[in-house]
Amino acid sequence: MTIDVPLPRSGDVRRSAPRTSPSGVVAPGTLRVLRMLAAHPEGVDLAALGGHLGRTSTGVLPVVQGLLRAGHAERTAAGGYRLRPGPRWGAPSGSPTPTSLARELPAVLSEAVGELYRRTRAWTYLVEWADDDHLDVVDIRGHQGLGLIPELPARIPPSMAHALAVSKVLVAFAPGRRARLDPHRWTPYTPWTITSPTAYDAELARVRRDGYALDREEYATGFGCVCAPIADPGGRVSAAIAVSVPAPRLRAEHDRLVADVTDVARTAHRRWYR
Repeated sequence: MTIDVPLPRSGDVRRSAPRTSPSGVVAPGTLRVLRMLAAHPEGVDLAALGGHLGRTSTGVLPVVQGLLRAGHAERTAAGGYRLRPGPRWGAPSGSPTPTSLARELPAVLSEAVGELYRRTRAWTYLVEWADDDHLDVVDIRGHQGLGLIPELPARIPPSMAHALAVSKVLVAFAPGRRARLDPHRWTPYTPWTITSPTAYDAELARVRRDGYALDREEYATGFGCVCAPIADPGGRVSAAIAVSVPAPRLRAEHDRLVADVTDVARTAHRRWYR
């Protein structure tokens, strides 16, 4: 299955080199992905890149996103990935970088994802609502050994929106989106999935009241999620930030996780406003 990873749509191009560890060593798999992209100028999909590295599509996602953020790769019209034309990694510092295709979210949002991961040591996501009503996972942080929600795509279709905390937040604070969801397509992924429109609307009201959303094993048995909205300077909830954790941890650390997620979201909003 091909998983479509969108390019971030807002903010400015990041001109830094590919992300490295403190010792300066490139993240594992980056060089192999670069070589594969160079061998396929027409583009290659995420599933093929994952297979080349011996990883799942989700597992190779952080490497691809790092190359997108750094401006060394771009998305093709067919949904694959290829090297960007012009100067790339290894070019002299200050070399011009094309700006037409790769755009980055405001740095404060990327920093928020890093801060939430640092606090919780859990998989951390930043999600936007796209113009076609898909949910774009535009940033993700984590490390090996964490339980990642199984088979959660990086481009989430609206038919899955009823089962996820991130979509609850993005729908609750933009009521026009609710009318575009089709309850007839709502799948009961687990015994706890909300599939009743009445129950879903009541859940959205709770999200608006509390300022955060929960996924209590509604998409994948054994996993939970805490999510909070991030409003842009115009007051529009344009992004949601979330952590995914095993269900026992969500039950044991509920208050702490909620406090961390909502605090990071509020801080990102205040900093974005400046």
